[in-house]
Amino acid sequence: MNEQTRSFKRVAVLGGGGLMGHGIALACLQGSDAEVVILSRRDETVRQGLDLIHSGPFGLARAVERGKLTADQADAIKARVRGTTDYAEGLAGAGLVFESIPEIVEEKQKMLRLAETHVSAETIFATNTSAIMISELAARLEDPSRLVGTHWFYPSNVMRLVEVGRSELTSTAALERVLAYLTAIGKKPVVVKDAPGFFMTRFVNCFLAEAMRLVELGIAGPAEIDEMVKTGLGWPMGVFELLDDAAAFDSFYHAQEYLFETCGERYAIPPIARKVFLSGYRGAPSLKPGSRGGWYDFLGVERPKKEPPRKK
Repeated sequence: MNEQTRSFKRVAVLGGGGLMGHGIALACLQGSDAEVVILSRRDETVRQGLDLIHSGPFGLARAVERGKLTADQADAIKARVRGTTDYAEGLAGAGLVFESIPEIVEEKQKMLRLAETHVSAETIFATNTSAIMISELAARLEDPSRLVGTHWFYPSNVMRLVEVGRSELTSTAALERVLAYLTAIGKKPVVVKDAPGFFMTRFVNCFLAEAMRLVELGIAGPAEIDEMVKTGLGWPMGVFELLDDAAAFDSFYHAQEYLFETCGERYAIPPIARKVFLSGYRGAPSLKPGSRGGWYDFLGVERPKKEPPRKK
């Protein structure tokens, strides 16, 4: 490990039990020798995060099966991760804190402010917001200069890109340390200006919203759209597969609400999306406890069968 990865002996992930949060934890565990603590307000969420790290679709057991890690390496990684609901204990000694809770301004501000009361003055915060301005989230911190935006992509421990947002309040020192750490653990950070949705969310959400509108108009169903974007555009997952299987619908919905409020009509939530969301269909129940299912379930249409991998 180089000096930048050693500089953070302990990394904490707020919301580490969620889909993105556990992936961030995995990226830090696999790319550095830091101890990683996942934090959540609920025991069941902490347990879910640890389960996903150990045996999720992109977890350690799968990495061993695919020959990416040895069993001994996986065991050594497991020894460096734990979870807790005790913020004071979990944040003690953390040099870097990633925040990955739902895209709701007040909730993120509250949890960042709470976390700030349990860390040292040198601790850096990195928010995994996909839409909310970094300056807005930093507004309630005692030291807003320590907050950097780090927008990860699913699955966080596999995808290299991290969109890094720097606000006018972010210090150069905090930005440089986060960039160095991300690079050291194998990520490709790209710095963008602080703005609603930055680049990627504004760009991608337009695709997702339009796909929903086309389903609403009856031009194509979710299975047809998923097939076309995978076969025609080379996407690894279809639009509705992503929303369902990655439980990404919550993130889309809350980000779109924020973009509509800050950027106007072109980011309006399609009526069908509002109907699906408010009916309780948030994606795979295994990843989104309490969800009734995903888009395919709500629309009552059959999902296409996955083709077996081609032999080389």
